[in-house]
Formats: sequence, C-alpha cells, structure tokens
Amino acid sequence: MSPLSSIAALLPLAPVLPLAPVVPLATVLPALMFTAGIALLTMILLRRSYGRLGARKRADVRPIATLPRPESEWSGVQHDSVAQVERAKVELHEVGREYMGRIDSKLIVLQELVTRSQQQIDRLEELLAEAEAVESRSNKGTK
Repeated sequence: MSPLSSIAALLPLAPVLPLAPVVPLATVLPALMFTAGIALLTMILLRRSYGRLGARKRADVRPIATLPRPESEWSGVQHDSVAQVERAKVELHEVGREYMGRIDSKLIVLQELVTRSQQQIDRLEELLAEAEAVESRSNKGTK
C-alpha cells in the first residue's frame, strides 16, 4: 500500500469544513480604498500636528526677557512695588471713570426733571393769569 492511497482512503472520513463564500473584488475594493484613504489622511494630519508642536516647543525654549539675578533679598521688591502701584493707579482710574459715568447719568436725569418742572411752572402761571383774567371780568360784570 502506498502512502498516497492511505491518505486518499482517509479523505472521505474527514469532516467537511464549509468554505467561506467567495466575495468578488469589485464589492470589497471601494471599502478597502476608503479605509486606505482615511488612514493616509490621518497619517498626514498627525505628521503636520507633530511638526507644529515641535516647532512651537523649539521656539519657546528661548527666554523673552531675562531679569538680572537679585543682589540681595530686597532687590526684587522694587520691581514688585512699581507693578503694585501701577495696578492701583489703573484700578483707581477705572473706579473714577465708573463714578463719573454714574454722576453724568444722574445729571442728565436731573436736567430733564428741571426742564419738565419749568414747563409745568410756566403752564401753571398761564393758567393762573387766565383765572385772574376771568375773575376780573366776572367782577366787572357784577358791578
């Protein structure tokens, strides 16, 4: 008995495995190309972002301004006090502007009220003059 005949004899006894269905390349190719395009786009964008981050880190290494090393423990206080005084000036200026705005708005309202009251005074004087004229006419007519 030859070895091939013994293998051929065992083949019908082996369980039959179902074969995977054959998918035509035309149905798989668009999905495969889409996936490859997304992967390529992701790779390009990641390289650009890493390049920008690296350039930003390299640019940040150099100091913008250097301060001299303090000669004593009180030498830096002068810089801080000047900054504090400037901040206080700015805050006072802002508060002053706010109060001036409030005062200006109240003055405008007050001027409007004075104008209205003057108009009412003028109207009352006219009515009083008319009333006196009517009274004098009625007194003349009764005499």
